[in-house]
Amino acid sequence: MIAFFSEGGYTGKVSRDNPNMRTDQAWVCALDATHYPVNQLPQDRFEVGIVIIPKEKNREFLANQDYPLIKNIKAICDKVLIMQESTHWDWQDESFNSMVWYYNQLIEADAILCHNDIDIPYFKGITNKPAFHFPTLMIEDTIQTADQEDKVFVAGNWHTTYRGFDAWIIGQEFDLPMVGFKSGKFKQGEEQNGINYLPWMEWSQFMYELSKCKYGIQCYQASAGQFPLNCAYLGIPCIGYDDINTQRDLFPSLSVKRGDIVSARRLVNQLQTDKNWYKENVKIAKFNYNQWYKEEKFLKQWKTIKSHL
Repeated sequence: MIAFFSEGGYTGKVSRDNPNMRTDQAWVCALDATHYPVNQLPQDRFEVGIVIIPKEKNREFLANQDYPLIKNIKAICDKVLIMQESTHWDWQDESFNSMVWYYNQLIEADAILCHNDIDIPYFKGITNKPAFHFPTLMIEDTIQTADQEDKVFVAGNWHTTYRGFDAWIIGQEFDLPMVGFKSGKFKQGEEQNGINYLPWMEWSQFMYELSKCKYGIQCYQASAGQFPLNCAYLGIPCIGYDDINTQRDLFPSLSVKRGDIVSARRLVNQLQTDKNWYKENVKIAKFNYNQWYKEEKFLKQWKTIKSHL
């Protein structure tokens, strides 16, 4: 039995027809876990508890209360694992009090689950705890697609975490209509950059809109990397930075070193001028998705993690 804890405001299972199946809910669904808000712990006992610790204001609130989050969850779970949220250094942008509280939660956990290979030695190094790659996941049941159009989806807003400015520079090289979406980090005036920003929508609707695009770009800091995963499933070549596992694994020929915009712009031109190479990248991405990121592959990795606890 698995319990999953996050700042999500719902209690219970996640059904496979959930139209808003973002990464965290996909994990809950695939593991057949029961979800609880971090401040509403159940009476039942569980074999494993997986915790996504809230960030920013919600983390600050828990820190100011000196709330013993992991200690409380350990009272009802035999093993407690903390799932990394955002980049492995994001929490260091917060107050000293919040940083100390978060670090203490890491220390009290039995293991850390990480987004990318580059995160594992960091969390191992600061905690002396086991750390494992916990792959980003899609539940495919609700996905519907549209006809593809000659336009590019530019992922990420102009914020240091999302590196949307980098993606915008690369996107202009296509000389095509650019589409994007807003996040909580969206800056006032950002809509003036020529990108058509979609309104907030559920994940299944986002996938439908993304499927209309012929190209994708992401320059996020290394975190969950769901966007390259979405693109690979849909057969959309995605150019991006190679420190994100999903980008590097699914689009090896379209991945560049962080900050290498010169090489990224060259890839844009190659994708547009060499139609066979475009098709080859589509083929490779779909093959790699099935090879490494299908749901059954995720569950196999989870069994490996459990065997080491």
